[in-house]
Amino acid sequence: MKKVYLIICFLTIIHSSYGQGNELWYYDVNDMSFGNSACADIDDDGLLEIVFSCYRNDSTVYALNAENGSLLWKVNTGGCNDVAPLIWDVDQDGELEVILPSSCVAKTFCYDGLTGNLEWFANTRGSDSPPTVADIDNDGKYEILHGEFGGYVICINGEDGSVSWEIAVNTNSWVQTAPAILDVDDNGQLDFIVATWVFGGQGDIYAYTGDSALLIWEDTIPSDFFYHGASFADIDGDNKPELTIGCYDGNVYALNAEDGSHLWTYFHPDAYPQYVGAPTSIADLNNDELYEIVFINGNRLGVLSNTGDLLWDYPITGYSTSFRGAAISDINNDDTLDVVFGTSAGELIGLSGGSGSVLFYEDIESTYGSNFEIDHAPIIADFNNDSINDIFVVGGHAEYPDIFNNYGRAYAFETPGGKGTGWPMFRFDERRSGCYKDTTPVVSTEPEHFIPEEFVLHQNYPNPFNPVTTLRYDLPEQSNVNIIIYDIMGREVKSLINQTQDAGFKSVIWNATNDYGKPVSAGVYLYQIQAGEFVQTKKMVLLK
Repeated sequence: MKKVYLIICFLTIIHSSYGQGNELWYYDVNDMSFGNSACADIDDDGLLEIVFSCYRNDSTVYALNAENGSLLWKVNTGGCNDVAPLIWDVDQDGELEVILPSSCVAKTFCYDGLTGNLEWFANTRGSDSPPTVADIDNDGKYEILHGEFGGYVICINGEDGSVSWEIAVNTNSWVQTAPAILDVDDNGQLDFIVATWVFGGQGDIYAYTGDSALLIWEDTIPSDFFYHGASFADIDGDNKPELTIGCYDGNVYALNAEDGSHLWTYFHPDAYPQYVGAPTSIADLNNDELYEIVFINGNRLGVLSNTGDLLWDYPITGYSTSFRGAAISDINNDDTLDVVFGTSAGELIGLSGGSGSVLFYEDIESTYGSNFEIDHAPIIADFNNDSINDIFVVGGHAEYPDIFNNYGRAYAFETPGGKGTGWPMFRFDERRSGCYKDTTPVVSTEPEHFIPEEFVLHQNYPNPFNPVTTLRYDLPEQSNVNIIIYDIMGREVKSLINQTQDAGFKSVIWNATNDYGKPVSAGVYLYQIQAGEFVQTKKMVLLK
């Protein structure tokens, strides 16, 4: 008992040795939010909005203005919502939509991002599976995938909510994992990965083709349930993607995506209770140009090397855990990525990615003044355009069947000084890769290439277009010019020009392909011209 007391005192000293973050705002709701959140500029005002949903005693989808927490819109779905929403232009009209499967109400909803008006809904079997999106059947349009109760995966057409197909993975299970969308075998065709929560025991991992939903491989080695899906990245440097996934058998598994063969397995001997229910996260946390893997097993958050060795771990207070996993971002502006997570004890914690030392700590339960659990992964972004990243999380208290005792509150905190790319949604991106990617455009600061304000970037023509458009701009003097196409999430799609050009009127053609020469999906894109310190960006729409 004395040893336990000393450990608790040590952790208390650590927690009191650094400052808390600045609370920006909070917003009260009537229940827990189990479904996580997402942020994007859904009303085109130049500021982010945050969308999340709540459980039975609330049953509402909220869209809040991220700069101050004021309400943009809210919609009651008529039942509990356990799923992370997806913000995406699924119908390719140049405006963002909010996609949310519901668990109590067996429907998947598509809401207009600006107004919250219902655009369409699809009848489903009910779902705890976060939706993913991509053009998986190569028709130039977006499809939405998610798992369903009863052991199915459904594919919904983004333009109108019609069902493209539905497959039975294992009808003695639930598919609660988000389908991870990636090209598993480098054949140019997107595929998807799901895992099962099998009644009575073992769960399996499955890989399917995206265009025909045919089974590629199945892994039956794990010996217990899967709730959250696989993360993916090239973690071993073989130019092929690998999967990392946590299982209720206490193991973190790393698999080769092309055939499901096992790369390595890790089991934390000191975790309690033994289960990896949370999703893994992948990032280069120590600037060694190799990926590390963040996992949470019971009351331990750990970081593994790309070969499956434990680099460091953090004991979460008491027997609490962090079921929705960790967000990754630099929160103290030291050019090293950090790990941010909420706990079932109501703590919001930020750890140095390189060492595991505590950078940020908020005891939200004490602030709130009542029992407060966090079953919601944070998102990280600059909510108020002050060039410092902020953290958003939702917590509260939930009982069942006495749901009228439930309550919740959403909080936004400023980080100690984090800048650059954040973590804008559950599992980082719309394909639920769980892998941090730096999407911050690089701007040259060389003064000899500075372009004065007379530089003019004209609107591309035609716009909208399909499949070719011309980007036009004027240079008042010779300059080094860099033209890059980004998707709506800020990820680089195509580098068009990086060279010195003479003064005068210029134009460059984009044929809607990426850096690998493959056609890109219809949707909203940004084109940015950098000339020294001068940068201009405009929006364009690629039609389906």
